[in-house]
Formats: sequence, structure tokens, C-alpha cells
Amino acid sequence: MPVRHRMTLAGLTILLCGGLIADRATAADGDFIRLVAALDEPEFYCVDLAGWGRNLLLDDPLQTHTCKVRGGEDQMFHFADGQLKVSRYDRCVQVAGSSGVTLAGSAVLARPCSENPLQKLSLDDEGHIRLTGTDYCIAAGDDSTEASGPSHMWRTMTIVNCSGADSTLVRWQTGLADK
Repeated sequence: MPVRHRMTLAGLTILLCGGLIADRATAADGDFIRLVAALDEPEFYCVDLAGWGRNLLLDDPLQTHTCKVRGGEDQMFHFADGQLKVSRYDRCVQVAGSSGVTLAGSAVLARPCSENPLQKLSLDDEGHIRLTGTDYCIAAGDDSTEASGPSHMWRTMTIVNCSGADSTLVRWQTGLADK
């Protein structure tokens, strides 16, 4: 009987440690970056690479799209080293610009990671994905339309001046659960 008890404790230890390892692996693979406000999409909008699967368009501008709870590999991102990284595609989020300078209304792209100052992004305490050293932040577009049928919606993604921006379009969080 005591051996069985030890095996159960050992099994429990393996399960608990396995769960911690699985959580770490999930974090390393990225997470959803979603708008805090649902807007017109009850499943919320997440940062999204254009296309899907074999039709992924890595060179197209990023968009906001219905959060894909199943098959959301193109919506996995993580913040590291002062950048917002595209977890599964060896890219970083970069604001469009010239000579390290951007303007409000510029597109948001996925590009090979570099020291480009237009890749220096972080999530601040107010939920803004802010371009370091500027008042610019990433925003979902004002308008939405159906994508891949009526159950999915998408919006553009651009850079705006954070001060004075509509907070429902510029407040983001990591993960799908309400915070």
C-alpha cells in the first residue's frame, strides 16, 4: 500500500511539473494580443497576419481579425527584447516608415527582426502597444467587414497618436481572458 501511495505522489508530481512545462512552452510559442473592447465582434479582435495556412501573406500589412481560438497560429505574438515578435514565423512587428520615422496612418507589418527603431514596441500600463520614444501606438481601424464568411470579421491596423485616440481601438491585452 505505501508503494502505491508513493507512485500516486510521483504521478501527481509528474503531472504538476508537466503542466508547468506545458505552460512555459505555450508562453514561448506566443499568445493572442486582443483588443480589450469587443466592438462589433463578440469573439473580440486579435492582432493577425493576413491569410491563413498555405495562403498566409507574411509581406502584407497586419490586421485585426476575429480571435481564432482554434488554429490561431497566425495570431501568436509575444513581447521580448523591446519588440513584438511574430512567434511562429521568425518576424517582428514593424511600423511602416522611412529612415526610422513613421507618420500617423502608417501600416503595421511583419518583417525580419532587426535593430530598426520602427520595431521597438512595448505594451504599456494603459494597454497601448506603443512605439518606443513616441506618442504613436497601434490601433484597430474604425471600420469592419466580414472575412471568410459571416462568422469572422476584420479591421485594418495602423499607427495613430495615442493621446486623443479612441480608447476602444488602442487598448490591447495579452491572452483571451478578460483582465
